[in-house]
Amino acid sequence: MSSNVLVFGANGYIGLGIALALRRSGFHVYGVIRNSDHSIFLLENEIEPIVVESFDKVDSFANQLIKCSVIVDAVGFTKSLSETLLQAAITAGKQRTENGKLSHYAPLFIFTSGIMTYGDTTMYGLRPMDEMIKPNPHTSEMKCREEYENHVLTTSSNCLHTTVIRPGFVYGGHGGFVADLFYSQKPAIIDGRRDKRWSWVHIDDLADGYVRIARASRPIVAGEIWNLAAPNDNPTYEEIRINMARASGQTIEYKEKTADDKVPVRWDTDSIINPVKAIEHLGWRPKHVGYIQEIETYYKSWNAYKQQSAAIDENKK
Repeated sequence: MSSNVLVFGANGYIGLGIALALRRSGFHVYGVIRNSDHSIFLLENEIEPIVVESFDKVDSFANQLIKCSVIVDAVGFTKSLSETLLQAAITAGKQRTENGKLSHYAPLFIFTSGIMTYGDTTMYGLRPMDEMIKPNPHTSEMKCREEYENHVLTTSSNCLHTTVIRPGFVYGGHGGFVADLFYSQKPAIIDGRRDKRWSWVHIDDLADGYVRIARASRPIVAGEIWNLAAPNDNPTYEEIRINMARASGQTIEYKEKTADDKVPVRWDTDSIINPVKAIEHLGWRPKHVGYIQEIETYYKSWNAYKQQSAAIDENKK
């Protein structure tokens, strides 16, 4: 591929994985970031950084946006920003297509959501959720995200094709916020439901899904939702915490959930998704065997990243 792609949040955990995979696939990749400290790393990996004070300063990179056939929002849903990024993509699409007359030049906008959008899945038991099951969000935050997903999809037009990806919990590399959250606890506290299950996906497998969607024929992906998680990789919360503690040397403490707990309500439900649609229509096949199966490898990677980051921060003092 020689087309241009722009990734919002290209230095983030998921955004960087996506940007690297798109570049490996042959796209010319622009990475929009807010911290110039990450520019060198992006350049070393053949990604062209666009440094902005804030992602909502879209006018400052409008020229690059117009050049792009694919635009990826890897920032995730935020009330203050998401609509701004979508509107910037719409404006670019209108210019590329001359207000829809040249619809074959319409870019694809990919919004990164998440499986927590499904909300309370109790009524389905452990049956994996596919994209045709309407979410039942039980927090205002997730309700807003579902509404925004719908807004993105109904925006699909001759000027801009749109699609939504709902990744499972992401692991691999430095592990993202889930690894930070769980490994930072000393001891490892297992609270709430011990048998709740979430779907997981390795960052490289997830990024491959983005590449396949970016390269797919637009009628296949436009206006669609895609669940991306490894089939059957949904261990219980207790299994996850025990294995993480074993790998890191943490002790374990069990705690009953109380009304004062700060654990978000959305985290205390099963979130198991069905990725068959992506497997059948995109040929997507996760290659990693599972999160807890290679937990020692993932802990070592996370720990090495944290030590390197601490050393860099120390040198800045």
